[in-house]
Amino acid sequence: MRIISIGCPVPSPNVDNHSIANAPSLFDYDACIIDPQAVSEQIEGLASMTLDAKSPDGRAISPGESGAFHFGLGELLQSRQLELRQLLDRGGLLVVFAYANVRHPSVASFAGLTRYSLIPSPEGDPFKWPSLRPADGKDVRSVIPQHAAAGFLDDLAGRLRYRAILDLDDSHDGTVLGRSVGGAAVAAEFRVGAGRIVVLPPPDTLAATQRKVFSSALLECVERLLQEPEVEEAPLWVRRYDTPASASARDELSAAELELKQAQRRVQEARSLLADATRLQGMLWQSQNAALRELIEDAFRLLGYAVTSSEAAIEIRDGSDSVLVEISSSNNAVSDRLYLTLQQRVEEQYLRRKTRPRGIIVANGLRNTDPRVRREPFPRALVNACETYGYALIPVEVLFELVTFADEASDEPELLEEIRRSIAETAGVLEIALEEEEDDDGDEADEADEAAAIDEGNEAAIGASESV
Repeated sequence: MRIISIGCPVPSPNVDNHSIANAPSLFDYDACIIDPQAVSEQIEGLASMTLDAKSPDGRAISPGESGAFHFGLGELLQSRQLELRQLLDRGGLLVVFAYANVRHPSVASFAGLTRYSLIPSPEGDPFKWPSLRPADGKDVRSVIPQHAAAGFLDDLAGRLRYRAILDLDDSHDGTVLGRSVGGAAVAAEFRVGAGRIVVLPPPDTLAATQRKVFSSALLECVERLLQEPEVEEAPLWVRRYDTPASASARDELSAAELELKQAQRRVQEARSLLADATRLQGMLWQSQNAALRELIEDAFRLLGYAVTSSEAAIEIRDGSDSVLVEISSSNNAVSDRLYLTLQQRVEEQYLRRKTRPRGIIVANGLRNTDPRVRREPFPRALVNACETYGYALIPVEVLFELVTFADEASDEPELLEEIRRSIAETAGVLEIALEEEEDDDGDEADEADEAAAIDEGNEAAIGASESV
């Protein structure tokens, strides 16, 4: 058997490894392994002339049309498209690693070129959006143990990383071979003409020693796919000839599949509930990004503020009082220059509106460390500046505690008003008595009571001994 690999190095004397540019005719092989992402990178490199490659006849690849001394990129790719079609028409095998689709507008001579344009489309074109969607995960499980791809999926479960999922419906004539732990299809087989396309999740980042194991498993999978005949599903009328044993087994399978679907649905619902319930915890560790900003805005809304924001800044209102908010999150201590940014915004608003707003800095220094053990998450210079200018410096863990309390007291507006008043009256670091600290104080009080009781017991015992 003859095997060629495009964009995926498979070190083996049984495999010819080539790029999309220098490969010989693909239809002369029994199987072709192709990595669409690697091919995309090669196409972009050829289109921008940053990749030096030659066609099989030795001519340079040109982004334009073909000429006497160069081969046009568009013509090359169209030739590869036809070669893969011929390979499948003669019963060949095409193994494709699944990535999200992308366009290649830089190749003007191949209008509408996408990452999957070279690959003959199965029924229903599963490589188009939304049938093929971006995704990311490492939990991959085979669903047809007897299929040749099962060994590849199971043996390399920890070394694969799916980058896309296949959402197949009745319009797609395909068989799912592997699923993620959440039930998404990440591997499948399609019939195209007399041949087959097997879609697999690509490998994760592999070390040199792991690459050898991956290549060996992939080659074994391809060889088995070429040797074993395609498994055809029995026609529906065969069920009329079920024996009691086969009918019982079929019912057992149907019941198990139904339970699996129900369990997967419950898992998805539970994940959604957990994500919603823990969403605000993100402010304790998120980096400086749009997600953190949205969380901080939602936190102030829960505290009863009206929030308005632009791409550059956040402003909150408590009645007629305007408050400007600055946010900073860092792996290290936040910068002591935060107050300068806030001060500039305050002065600019004063010049525009003739009213001087208050200021708040929400600081998330040492964001990768548990807030309970963070040491100096913001410099003393920032604290001094906030005390001098009357800005409230709110550690992110304090804001989280306030929001947690506010969520529980959402029907008590007077308590929310008291929180906002405390923030308004703060110049410097906002401090609150955390529940854990109260519990610790309570534990210390209990320990003190126990110690006092022991002392009293000891004194009584000593008195009794003396009287004897």
